[in-house]
Amino acid sequence: MKFFNKSFFIGLIAGIGSTIVILFGGGYILFKVFFMENYIKSNLKPPTFPISVQANYDWIIHSLDGHEVKLSEFKDKVVFLNFWATWCPPCVAEMPSIQRLYDSIKDQGIVFLCVSKEDGRAIRKFVGKRNFTFPNYTLNGDPPDVFKSRGIPTTFIINRYGTIVFKHIGTAKWDEDSCIQFLKRLLISTAQSQEGNGVKLQANTARIASRPKRKFL
Repeated sequence: MKFFNKSFFIGLIAGIGSTIVILFGGGYILFKVFFMENYIKSNLKPPTFPISVQANYDWIIHSLDGHEVKLSEFKDKVVFLNFWATWCPPCVAEMPSIQRLYDSIKDQGIVFLCVSKEDGRAIRKFVGKRNFTFPNYTLNGDPPDVFKSRGIPTTFIINRYGTIVFKHIGTAKWDEDSCIQFLKRLLISTAQSQEGNGVKLQANTARIASRPKRKFL
């Protein structure tokens, strides 16, 4: 009786070969993972956090009537800046919530700038058909780099100091209370800061006035 035939030896060799491949491959993978992990760890760098991102006011948009509007006119204002287009379904989907947001805080000093690169007549027809009353503008060319993004809709919120305090790419429900309160806080913090500066100025003036006058010989 033959215990060791040709098939036995072929199977044995194949088994040994497979075992070697598995052991070698597993060891290689473990070595690679360990090596790469330690290499990456040794080269990790802290992320860079910008102290602030300042808005660029050096650009021009146009009202739907064709009048030139300089962004510098809105310095010292809280600005809600939205880039959109009539052919963009996500843009159109969020516009009713922008309208409701505008209606709720339009009298509180917040500037709304909804900007599209399309023809003013097309935009006027579009917003008129949907009864949108928030301010819309056209833009020829591109905005400054700080306002560029990979898609629309994109929304920026700028405080009165010219700092971009919020950026959102994509749709949002803008009339939520969290958004309304965020915008109101920007107004309140600015008012408090101005009031505080006024108090400091009065205090400094009082201290200067109370100082004994210096005699010059």
